[in-house]
Amino acid sequence: MNSENLTGEMLGGRYEMLEKIGTGGMATVYKAKDTLLNRFVAIKILRDSLEDEENVVKNFIHEAQAAASLVHNNIVSVYDVGEENGLNYMVMEYVDGITLKQYIKEKGILPWQEACDFAIQIGQGIQEAHAQNIIHRDIKPQNIMMTKDKTLKVTDFGIARAVAGETNVVGGTALGSVHYISPEQARGGYTDERSDIYSLGIVLYEMLAGKVPFDGDSAVSIALMHLEKDPVNVKCVNMDISTDLAYVTMKAISKSQNDRYQNVQEMLDDLHCILADEPLASQEKLEPAPVETEDGAADEQPHEKRPDEPVIREGTGRTSRKKVIQKKTEKQKKADRTATIMAITTVIVIGLIGLGVYLFMNARQEAEVPNLVNMTVEQAAVEAQSRGLKIADEVEYSLSDIIAENCIISHEPQSGEIVRKDTPIKLVVSIGSSGGNIAVLDVKGKTAEEAITMILEQGLAYAIFEENSDTVEAGKVIRQTPIAGTKLNRDDIVTLHVSKGKTEAGTASQAPQTEQEVAVPSLIGLSREQAEQTLTENGLYLGTPTRKVSDSPEGSVISQSPSFGNMAPKGSYVSIVLSAGPAPEPDYVPPQQETNTETNTETNTETNTETNTETNTEPEPEEPENNEPEPENNGGGDEGGGSEATTKTFTVRIPESADDTVEVEIVANGRTVHSGIHSKDEGSVSATITDSGPVTVQAYIDGAKVSEQTVDF
Repeated sequence: MNSENLTGEMLGGRYEMLEKIGTGGMATVYKAKDTLLNRFVAIKILRDSLEDEENVVKNFIHEAQAAASLVHNNIVSVYDVGEENGLNYMVMEYVDGITLKQYIKEKGILPWQEACDFAIQIGQGIQEAHAQNIIHRDIKPQNIMMTKDKTLKVTDFGIARAVAGETNVVGGTALGSVHYISPEQARGGYTDERSDIYSLGIVLYEMLAGKVPFDGDSAVSIALMHLEKDPVNVKCVNMDISTDLAYVTMKAISKSQNDRYQNVQEMLDDLHCILADEPLASQEKLEPAPVETEDGAADEQPHEKRPDEPVIREGTGRTSRKKVIQKKTEKQKKADRTATIMAITTVIVIGLIGLGVYLFMNARQEAEVPNLVNMTVEQAAVEAQSRGLKIADEVEYSLSDIIAENCIISHEPQSGEIVRKDTPIKLVVSIGSSGGNIAVLDVKGKTAEEAITMILEQGLAYAIFEENSDTVEAGKVIRQTPIAGTKLNRDDIVTLHVSKGKTEAGTASQAPQTEQEVAVPSLIGLSREQAEQTLTENGLYLGTPTRKVSDSPEGSVISQSPSFGNMAPKGSYVSIVLSAGPAPEPDYVPPQQETNTETNTETNTETNTETNTETNTEPEPEEPENNEPEPENNGGGDEGGGSEATTKTFTVRIPESADDTVEVEIVANGRTVHSGIHSKDEGSVSATITDSGPVTVQAYIDGAKVSEQTVDF
């Protein structure tokens, strides 16, 4: 069985698969009918490419077990879990409705009363999960289903973990959707119930403002905003809401966990007070009750004596003891001078010994680099600090099939190396799997030319960064990201770190200088020469350009990294992707459209022609004279017409989570049939494919494969 093409199949002997209703990074969701209980259900199928990953399967089953224990009107119920023919699946309640994200997109800013009601419903579902010691960790409008009567249900406990009485991350760090993650999730830190409260606060902010508080060009930049940037008060965006509602929203999204609501019930109590037009419950608890005097006026709290405060007795008129003055003898004075000299001498000797030890230790301040692989950045920082080392400010992110999201793939210097203390360790951190099927080759130690050739032959793109190395010969690859074996999609970028040779003599002895940063200019639409000139004017260099099929003018820049507006070290490289022009025309001759309205008017009717469509074969001159359409076979095979060409339309949906504009590419049997930039508002993109026999069609959005299926022509 193929997880992407189960429509019409019977699963588990009782679930009739009706239609595909959603896809995600790990699973595909189908609408199905439970023939035993005669009801509709939603079935989540783990992707085929992940079935061999033991940890992924284990987490998928763990998700089902955690969610199955939750029974609440505001949570999507899980009915069953099973495995058949190598496919793991989960049977859930089918919700006939839309997501909250779709509703917000349609309505924009919601009425404050409706936003409060929705937040209360979501909070009640989260509270039930917390009562079962389950933290969702991925609360977002896309994971909230809305029925036709506006009942909200929390779904997709995909990265939730049963914490068995504790609130630590179990089995590694879970990183939710970047627009809604809490600061502690963004840095891979300690997460608990208050992390879900933060995400709920962001959802409430979006309902009241019509937009999220933080947005940017990349996931990394948005995550940094959660960590470092203060959000604009929601009342400044929507003046129609009350000060109390703005207070509740901003308290929920406080950066410090201690400044937020400490449990969901506290937030729900305040939201109920707002709907009832009553004072906030949380603020009443903070106001001390005044103390009234006999005349009814408010007075200060009575002074309470501290246990260590002395008792003051009045009216004695004199002190309780006399000061006794004694005259010291010369012998006593001499003894005092001797003691003083001895004390000073002792202090000096101890100081000299301490200085000697300090100088000796600093002369040999070395440490062994620990193994930080699979740790979060926060865990690595603690481990490095314990060795007298530190984590470099600049962190590199890379795709990985084997290292969990937000955990460390590799680092420089490597574990076991002896380095000076305070040496910064550069980290490469995982952003998860791409879901591709091209395993990156190992090009470490190859020359740059050899590495580029190997990468291009795989159908991948590349970017080059040069840096000094005392161990790798100039012109050869020091390291690569992603590492060898990682599976990518076509045209994904492999970054090559190429040696410039040893550090120049005397560089190490020079005083360190503060690295100056400059803003990256926009290069989109420029030619290669214009891009290089623009970068030079801004103190940057052009990295090795790559090319990609595009409807943009050939030779123009269609993407860049780092993107426009980001800050980059002066003198660093900016990689660009140039348009290779539109995809070449197919080798076959497309069938002519019939002008007779009685011919081929039915939807999805296959139009057959005897025109020779074999690849690289020129049609015979006499063929057009006999170009009459064959009778339709209604999908019953290609009897007597093995080379007949058929035209079909392939459609790919643009996901709700996509950026405002996306690049969509549709590939049929390795041939690009469509490539262009589209608005997310279009909803979907279609391409016409004309071929004969089975065709494997893949759809890519912003370079990431989102769909693959085999179509019979």
